Amino acid sequence: MIRAAVLDANIDLRGLLAAIAEHGIRFRVNEESGSQVIWVATQADADTVAKALSRWQEMREQGLLAEPGQQQSGPLRAYFPVLKMFTGVANAFLQAPVTMLLIFGAIVVAAVSSLGSNLQSVSGLFYPSFTIAQDGTFAGLWQIFAQVNSVEALLRTLTPALLRFGAIHLVFNTLWIWHFGRMIERSQSSLLYLVVVVFIAFFSNAAQYLWSLTANFGGLSGVVYGLLGYIWMWQLLMPFGRLRLPPAMIGFLLVALVLMELLAGSWIASAAHTGGLFAGMIAGLLSAGIYKLRHRV
Repeated sequence: MIRAAVLDANIDLRGLLAAIAEHGIRFRVNEESGSQVIWVATQADADTVAKALSRWQEMREQGLLAEPGQQQSGPLRAYFPVLKMFTGVANAFLQAPVTMLLIFGAIVVAAVSSLGSNLQSVSGLFYPSFTIAQDGTFAGLWQIFAQVNSVEALLRTLTPALLRFGAIHLVFNTLWIWHFGRMIERSQSSLLYLVVVVFIAFFSNAAQYLWSLTANFGGLSGVVYGLLGYIWMWQLLMPFGRLRLPPAMIGFLLVALVLMELLAGSWIASAAHTGGLFAGMIAGLLSAGIYKLRHRV
């Protein structure tokens, strides 16, 4: 066992231990000479504990964590747990900032557009109009690249991911983004995750535009399937890594992709789902392959 952290015996570690447990780390806590010692099995686990401890101490110093007994300090606190809610949101932003910003952006756009019933208010987020010759997907992608001549046009190839068309659409997308995104950000870096999301969003939106030749589409579903493909490839190349999904979950989402196309192909952006999946698989193969080469795993 490796000694991962040593803290004063008077400090309440429940919040820290809960954060460590969320990483799937097995640990043990002993009291030694007036101190609490956290033990883990591997150096990688010790490094993760060190990062979690740093975040926890930062939040504690900023007063974002409730001290022991603080929850009973007033009768209204049980009915209006504002501090607890704020702490939870702040902790989520610290642990997965890109994921939280994606979810926050989707919720804001959904509110402004009244869940897609007032699209005029978010018309600037729709995919830009390109001139595409019917010469195949790869030729079409090249034509899109050639016509992206401004930052605004580039951003608009990504922003359809923020559009929402109904409450179920919003809930489905944000829940899966929360699950996959938090997993990737915690295991890897937020910067890498941001690059992966941009890569997936660009190609999933481009695939849908090339398929339909219309800008009337949107949603994070393409990114969701892209993150599924990303984690799937990492799991295949790095079977003992931290990015892992139950095979049943992968199978369920792939079957759902096929069923959505068969049963509701005219109502959903199927090409965005498929394009996102393949883009995520490519990104996963590239990043996992580079990781293996650099670390000679």
